[in-house]
Amino acid sequence: MSSPQETTDDRTLRPDALLDMTRIETAQGAICALLTPAIKGKFQEMSGGQILEVRVNDPTAREDIASWCRLSGHELVAEVEESPQLLRVFIRKRES
Repeated sequence: MSSPQETTDDRTLRPDALLDMTRIETAQGAICALLTPAIKGKFQEMSGGQILEVRVNDPTAREDIASWCRLSGHELVAEVEESPQLLRVFIRKRES
């Protein structure tokens, strides 16, 4: 599995679905408890090979998502840091 791209030009990334977690109020570092179940739930609505864009405002989510992708077999395609308060992560759902 290749490492994710850090890019500000994400025009080539065409997500099939969006999960926006930026309005969820949690203590910094606590988003993972909500994030991975939310990603799993969104993936249930998607087919293998489709890309999910996840938006988070917790910088600790970067490592949480990367670890979860490694453990679950999904591909972390790219990470785009729009600002210190907004991270966009693109995950390709594994084929079933």
